This record gives sequence, structure tokens and C-alpha cells, in this order.
Amino acid sequence: MRTSLKARLGAVAATAALATSGVMAASGVADAAAHPAIKRLPTTLTVHASAPVTRHHVTFARISGRLSSHHVGLRHKVVWLERQGPKGHWFVVQRERTHRHGVVVYRIRERKTSSFRLVFRGSPNLKRAVSAAVTVTAGK
Repeated sequence: MRTSLKARLGAVAATAALATSGVMAASGVADAAAHPAIKRLPTTLTVHASAPVTRHHVTFARISGRLSSHHVGLRHKVVWLERQGPKGHWFVVQRERTHRHGVVVYRIRERKTSSFRLVFRGSPNLKRAVSAAVTVTAGK
């Protein structure tokens, strides 16, 4: 049985394409094995809540924290403020970037007593950090 010249050339082109992509995939695996994984630096996230002030049945407070690694403040990193829900789940309330020395400040307004924590989600070079929880007590 005879095959056309177009069919033969198509088969050769397909074989060449598969062989080339297989070589490329194998070289990608070899490159990944040659470079070791980057060690991520540990981070620390502290939290502090100011004394709450109540006006017209609404409580205002300021929650601040500091993101650092090896006692050095980390600037321009995104830190999330989370509030604990009634069933114990944490919900994102706000997000801010750290200032020059790794300090971040949030102003909150609550009608009921709530617990808050700060979360840094990490980066390719820095590990994730979660602060302790602080409670802001609502006034009467």
C-alpha cells in the first residue's frame, strides 16, 4: 500500500515535534534538580490594641503591629487584619502595607466585643506569620 508524500512528511514533522518537546521537558526537570530550593526567612508579627473609646454606642480602637525578620522591620509588605466570627472562623476585615520600620496600623469601629489578629501571608523569600489574638471590648 502506498502513502502519499504529504502523509509521510506530516508523520516526519510530527515525530520531530514530539522528540523536541520531550527533550525540552527533560531539560526542564534537570534544571529544577540542579537549583536547590530557596530557604525562606522566618518572620515575626506582633500585635497591640489601644484602649477602646466609646461614642454613641460605637467603639473605636486602633490595632497596630510590627512585622520583622531577625529583629529588622520589613517595609512595604501586605498584612491582613482578621476578625473572629461567632463560630470561630477568621474573616479578613482590612489590609494595609507596613510602613518604613515594619509597623502597620488599623483603625476599627465595632458595636460588639470582637477578637482580631494580624496575618502576613508570606512571600517567596519570607515565611508566613500569624500574630496572637487581641480582644477589643465594646462599651455600653
